[in-house]
This record gives sequence, C-alpha cells and structure tokens, in this order.
Amino acid sequence: MKKQLLLSLLLCASTLSVLPANAEQANPMASGAAMAWQCAPCHGTNGQEFLEAMPPLAGMPVEQFTRAMLAYRDGTRPAVIMDRVARGFTDAEIDAMAVWFEKQPLKQWENTSLNEALKAQADAQGVQQ
Repeated sequence: MKKQLLLSLLLCASTLSVLPANAEQANPMASGAAMAWQCAPCHGTNGQEFLEAMPPLAGMPVEQFTRAMLAYRDGTRPAVIMDRVARGFTDAEIDAMAVWFEKQPLKQWENTSLNEALKAQADAQGVQQ
C-alpha cells in the first residue's frame, strides 16, 4: 500500500513538472512582425509614419525601443495611451518587436519599395529564429 502511494505521488510530481513546458509549446509567442501590426494604427505600416505626434518606430535601435516600452509599462515615462499598450506585452514580446522595428527601413512607407519591405521582413525573421 505504501509503495503504491509513493509511486502515485512520484508519478503526479513528474507529470506536474512537465506541464509548464507543454503549455509554452501549445501557446508559442507571436513573431515581432505580427505584434508590430498593433502599432500600425498610430505609428504607420512597419513603424514608418512620420507625423509630429507619432514618432516613427522603423529603424529605432533595439535598446531605445526596449527602454521606452519598459518605462511606459512601469509608469516611469508619462503617456496618454502607451502606458496601457505597453502593459499588454511581456519582456520577450517587447524584445521581438524591438528587433523587428530596428530592421525596418527608416523612410516613409509610401517611399518604401516592396523589395525593401520584404527584405527587411526576411532579415528580421532570420534574427528571431
């Protein structure tokens, strides 16, 4: 009886230790490019908007993007909307977007050729894999 109880407890413990790994595999993180589309309404396609109120994200260095997003998220950088937006992303998601935006050409979307956009996307995906 004691052997069966001990065996059952060991089996339960080993099963529980596997669950987090399986949960991560079942819900993989979206790519930086996919998450960056959430920024498009304000910052433009691929972060290439050049309006005074909305700075472009394209070409922004990884460190600058990451610092800004973390400051928005923890409330140390004042914001009207970005503090709420940043709270929706994990550190890994912010890093993935930072890498993707850094690879985008720093020019207005209307002046970006399809080949430039596709190359930037391919370069960013190569870095993330």
